[in-house]
Amino acid sequence: MKRTLWILLTIFALTLAACGPAVAPTPTVAPPTPTVAPTPIPPTPTKAALDLKAVVDRFLSGIPDKYYTVGAVDALKDMLAAGNVVLVDVREPNEYAEGHIPGAVNIPIRTLAKNLDKLPKDKPVVVYCRTGHRAGMATAALQLLGYTNVRNFTPAILGWKDAGEPLSTEPVEARSVGQPQVDPELLAVVDRFLSGIPDKYYTVGAVDALKDMLAAGNVVLVDVREPNEYAEGHIPGAVNIPIRTLAKNLDKLPKDKPVVVYCRTGHRAGMATAALQLLGYTNVRNFTPAILGWQKAGEPLEKAQ
Repeated sequence: MKRTLWILLTIFALTLAACGPAVAPTPTVAPPTPTVAPTPIPPTPTKAALDLKAVVDRFLSGIPDKYYTVGAVDALKDMLAAGNVVLVDVREPNEYAEGHIPGAVNIPIRTLAKNLDKLPKDKPVVVYCRTGHRAGMATAALQLLGYTNVRNFTPAILGWKDAGEPLSTEPVEARSVGQPQVDPELLAVVDRFLSGIPDKYYTVGAVDALKDMLAAGNVVLVDVREPNEYAEGHIPGAVNIPIRTLAKNLDKLPKDKPVVVYCRTGHRAGMATAALQLLGYTNVRNFTPAILGWQKAGEPLEKAQ
């Protein structure tokens, strides 16, 4: 009897335990995820603003002895015979159509910056115009854009004709050689200058016109030749600022009165005109007869003391 009672109590106790509240299992805690610092993104480098004065100064101060010229008819003929040159007439289409050097393509100076795809950098490029002035400005503009292979045929088409060389009226198509890599900001500045060139191309084109300006006494006349050339004889009243030093002597050039530059033939003064116009000297003109034209007209020279 006692044994039966013990068994019954045991069964009762086990039943009560089974019906009791369940013990919640201890939750498993995941180890903390390590914090990974994000990889820093390097800042995008800011392109330095165009320092136009520095760019122009590098060009001017680096001009070589021959001033980027092809200075003789025979020299150009040899280059054309070799067949490794692109000859560019930067005059207007009507001038080109009336007669140009055989083989020349026509890219008027105002459109040069929009036609860089037609100008190779891996062979000589020779530009010319009527007297040398426009081609001088073109040479400066293209050199600034990285065309270190560009030269100006300084005898120009007048010199070619005077030498008895033939002209052609057959147009030559300019072929595309691909778009070059050029600083877009610099290209925009150069294009604004070229496309904005006025009808007279920033020139004082006659001896009498310069004499009138000098007589009025309201002009600064600048000889951009070398000091030894200036010492041997210059137009009376002219100051000497050699072309390579122009950007370092801007304090000597006013913007509130006419400034006229000249050289021997017009080429150096053409490059100077382009450089100064790009730097904001919209009052600068080139005396295109140059000192040779002044002398030919019988006008006096002054020698440095």
